[in-house]
Amino acid sequence: MHPTQIVVLAFGVAAIFGTLLLSLPLATAEGNTTSFVTAFFTAVSAVCITGLTVVDTATHWSGFGQFVIMLLIQLGGLGIVSFATLLGLLISGRISLRDRMNTLSEAKIVGADNVPKLLSRILLVYFGFELVLACYLTLRLHLSYGQELLSSLWHGTFHAISAFNNGGFSLYTDSMVGFRQDMFFIAPVMLAVIVGGLGFPVLIELHERLWRLRLQPGGKARRFSLHTRLTLWMTVTLLVIGALFIGAMEWNNPGTLGGLNTWDKFVNTMFASVMPRSGGLNSVDISQMDPATWLGIDLLMFIGGGSASTAGGIKVTTIAVLVFIIYTEIRGETAVNVGNRRLPRSIQRQALTLVALSAVAILFTTLLFAATTNFSLDQILFDVISAAATVGLSTGITADLPAFHQVWLAFLMFIGRLGPVVVASALALRIAKRHYELPKERPLIG
Repeated sequence: MHPTQIVVLAFGVAAIFGTLLLSLPLATAEGNTTSFVTAFFTAVSAVCITGLTVVDTATHWSGFGQFVIMLLIQLGGLGIVSFATLLGLLISGRISLRDRMNTLSEAKIVGADNVPKLLSRILLVYFGFELVLACYLTLRLHLSYGQELLSSLWHGTFHAISAFNNGGFSLYTDSMVGFRQDMFFIAPVMLAVIVGGLGFPVLIELHERLWRLRLQPGGKARRFSLHTRLTLWMTVTLLVIGALFIGAMEWNNPGTLGGLNTWDKFVNTMFASVMPRSGGLNSVDISQMDPATWLGIDLLMFIGGGSASTAGGIKVTTIAVLVFIIYTEIRGETAVNVGNRRLPRSIQRQALTLVALSAVAILFTTLLFAATTNFSLDQILFDVISAAATVGLSTGITADLPAFHQVWLAFLMFIGRLGPVVVASALALRIAKRHYELPKERPLIG
């Protein structure tokens, strides 16, 4: 099997296993059996770290059901294949070439020749950050809100894992709305979403840079890779543009930011700008936003976060590549250059293919839902993009969709998590190589 096929299979098995566990009466607060569609949708949403729900996570699921959801989020964020490879490494003390290929396929890291070292770094970043955030949220809930220590520990751990993995799930019915005036609670959650959405390669490179500067304080800093530079610049740019747009649209809206003071408006505007990158949590009521704001958030969700990260969307580097392709074409040049580097043609084709496949999936699903439901087009488009980009934000219509549409959204989340290109290559039985080239002929464009 091709490594991408194993990745798809691993996520599928995890989703089915989660569905079976969530279907048990033990998983619900009232001890009743959950319908297959609800259990399947929730399991796929958790393992694909999306956050869309059709039932209230805080009231419908028992402690066991919530633990299953948290486990699926952790597995989905860390990567089923990476986790299984690490487990095999710990048991056998060695790693096979097949496992090495599977791990690199999941992490999307090219050129890493030491997979055990790579996995150890991934674990260090993931569990280290989650542990620190869980401890902080636990103390905040216990000391400032008077929750019991065990309850604070559970809520703090769940939300730390959900935030860092861009899971979108919350143990509170209104998500983070109850904390919208507590900057010391939502700001660390916001930071966790940003860090988790940067991606394995960026986090590892940042860690190496900081570690090298610590060992050699007077040494000359090595330049960041092109991927890291594009990811960091696009992340900052989109966060600033998103905050300015949402703030301008919702500043005086009484249903969202209108009732807050100036400082809280600023903090919640930043929070609302961060979450569309795939965080999925919300500190204001999304359903009360202006439809124009929904459209802007649609674009932010479609772009998503960094490659090889817990974030969804087509990724910020894909958009950056498209921008440079357009810029090159306008200038009439032949090679796409970014700084002092030239982009390979294969990267350009991958970017175009990913955008095209994602757009087709979103447009077809939106057309289908608009023709078969009574919801408005802007509501449908918002929730469809949220599912395809594995974000988790919703205008509130997902729970009211018919069962068929919920199952359709579940498969859309699955495809969105693994990526259209990965799914397509996993389904291909073989790759045919052409040993000749045909004559060129240029059709008219435009």
